[in-house]
Amino acid sequence: MFGILCFGDSITFGRGETPSYGWCGRLKEFFEAKDKYHAVYNLGIPGNTSQDLLQRFDIECKARIKLKRPSDQYIILIAMGSNDCKWDGMPEQKNPRMKEETFRKNMRTLLKKAKSYPAQLGCIGLPPVDETRTLPYEETSFTNKRVAFFNKIVKECCSKEKVLFLDMFKKMHKRKYTLFLEDGVHPNKAGYDFMYSQIKTWLENVKNFPLVSD
Repeated sequence: MFGILCFGDSITFGRGETPSYGWCGRLKEFFEAKDKYHAVYNLGIPGNTSQDLLQRFDIECKARIKLKRPSDQYIILIAMGSNDCKWDGMPEQKNPRMKEETFRKNMRTLLKKAKSYPAQLGCIGLPPVDETRTLPYEETSFTNKRVAFFNKIVKECCSKEKVLFLDMFKKMHKRKYTLFLEDGVHPNKAGYDFMYSQIKTWLENVKNFPLVSD
């Protein structure tokens, strides 16, 4: 058994495509085709914050991480922060969905919890947003300044806990990332294609993250 647990929010879930497929669905299609005992679990829930993930994290892991054979291996991937970093209302109202230090504490706790399981661990950073469509976004708002700041928090937490980090914000920012977004926040097909390619390459080439290549 080789299982990959993908934790996150609507971007992990695949919102932005119909049906919701996303980078996790692409990883599932590729990886599970390699062996009948391979499994990719999409544990993304739209709207989830780091606080929400903390409440369900142990239940999800205990239900799936079962070492029955010496060859059994697992990877835990955490892609969290997009809902934490948004503002309720407009930025000038200064009503954050999640305070920076609360998010930092939550991420440190999540990483410590994840490290208690017999699994490899990595974090995927936040993707940028298209501010022409996220100010406002429904009854909330997003700015890239705040997305970048929360992405930095994830990166710093990973560094302190010695956890591998994929800087999706940086990788997408180097491209015409606004063309990758369906509604300003969620990726479209091209966006998920890009995210998947980056995640797959990362998993194939980072030490201790074995992934069967093409």
